[in-house]
Amino acid sequence: MVPRMTETLDFAKHAASVYLLPLGLRIVLALALFWIGRLLARGLMRGLDRGLAKSALDISLRKFLKDVIYAVMLVAIVIASLDLVGVKTTAVVAVLGAAGLAIGLALQSSLSNFAAGVMLIVLRPYKVTDVVMLGGKYLGRVDAIKVFHTILITDDNREVTIPNNQIITGAIENYTVLGRRRVDLVVTVSTAPAVVATPPAPMRPLDLASLKTLLQEVVLADDRVLAAPPPAIAIAEATAASVKLVVRPWTTHETHSAVAASTIERARDALTAQGHETFTIALA
Repeated sequence: MVPRMTETLDFAKHAASVYLLPLGLRIVLALALFWIGRLLARGLMRGLDRGLAKSALDISLRKFLKDVIYAVMLVAIVIASLDLVGVKTTAVVAVLGAAGLAIGLALQSSLSNFAAGVMLIVLRPYKVTDVVMLGGKYLGRVDAIKVFHTILITDDNREVTIPNNQIITGAIENYTVLGRRRVDLVVTVSTAPAVVATPPAPMRPLDLASLKTLLQEVVLADDRVLAAPPPAIAIAEATAASVKLVVRPWTTHETHSAVAASTIERARDALTAQGHETFTIALA
């Protein structure tokens, strides 16, 4: 009995020294390799981020390149760690390839979003911080351009996530890229008195030149209106009872809404001060 126990212990010691100890050591080394490799990858990404920040690359492209490079480095670290343990990485790569094919067939829409995201990054119809209208219904500031979707922040502070495939196949309006926007106002002034008298008072003719000069002064009084191109004030329609003018000053995108509201308010006050009783001022 004792000899058999001795033989069993000797076999266990031999197996531990031949198999378990080297395997455990390889696992420890693989974990250490993974931990050190991930630290190095993060350090390299920080250095790359500082280097890209000094370049002229767009912030969207910088984020995309960082995500792709970090993912590639992480996959390389995992494969090296598995190889150190003794796992046949060629088989792992083959399995991952087959799994990737199956997943790709199941997630065709996601892959189309990925391809669209790459096109948005390369073609750059907009960048982060631009104010855009996407698909004719999503208006907001671009907060992030990711691989599968774009995130917008609306004026009322809502976050809208839009799949990139919907964006690339629809209309994209960029309000920021050209640096300036035009305010389109329509001013309609009536010649009829506000109160109908008995007998009716005759309609007084409008002095169109004075009316255009008045609106020109209202527009140019705002420092936010650009001098070039100059604001346009023209007659769009004239009848015996009223005249319709278009008022089109230029300003920056950031001040577009404020200039529109201010111009409407000051034009109302100016027309009232000039004795015009019946008029309308509205955005075109």
